[in-house]
Amino acid sequence: RDPETGDIIRGMPNEVYHNHESISNSGLSLIARSPAHYRYAPPRQPTRAMVIGNALHSCLLEPEIFDRDFVNSGTEDRRAAAYKQAVSAVGNPERVLTQPEHDNIRMCVESVHSQETPRLLINSATERELSVFTIDPETGVTVRIRPDIWCQNSGVMADVKKTQDARAPAFERSILNYRYHVQAAFYMDAWQWATGEAVEEFLFLAIEDAPPHASKIY
Repeated sequence: RDPETGDIIRGMPNEVYHNHESISNSGLSLIARSPAHYRYAPPRQPTRAMVIGNALHSCLLEPEIFDRDFVNSGTEDRRAAAYKQAVSAVGNPERVLTQPEHDNIRMCVESVHSQETPRLLINSATERELSVFTIDPETGVTVRIRPDIWCQNSGVMADVKKTQDARAPAFERSILNYRYHVQAAFYMDAWQWATGEAVEEFLFLAIEDAPPHASKIY
């Protein structure tokens, strides 16, 4: 199916989604700084934090894909020979984790599932990690969103955010710094453009990336 014409796609690889020629929330953030910052942005190069974030999303929301696509090198150092061998075998360093990275992700997911409200949110999802392509009716520009969680019955959409501090004062700063409020509005609009359905509520699941991996829904 052709995303250029407006589409909802399940199972699209993360790198394919991010390399699509359309406007995303991160693209809007660059444009908000200046159109020149968007025009001359270098090709996307995932940082290690982004790699860990993608792995966490996969383990939390699509555990079967995490088990299939991510490899635990069993080493503590990415300079180790065993880690480099794993990267060579997989062919993609974004899919290879160190032992501490792998263990931390597993503990993070276990912590989230041990807390009733986040667990209920995740279990109520009818769709996870959808890739949505649609047309902004005002500008005619093709845009894309990738909601982590969509709950058809309640009209709730949610996004998972890895953070250092899930308490309200700290997460409020993250909202402003990373324009999460803009993301929520953009996702709600784009979903309605693509489906004709309104998003009744947009939630953020903030998860601390260090033990005890506390989480909170906003």
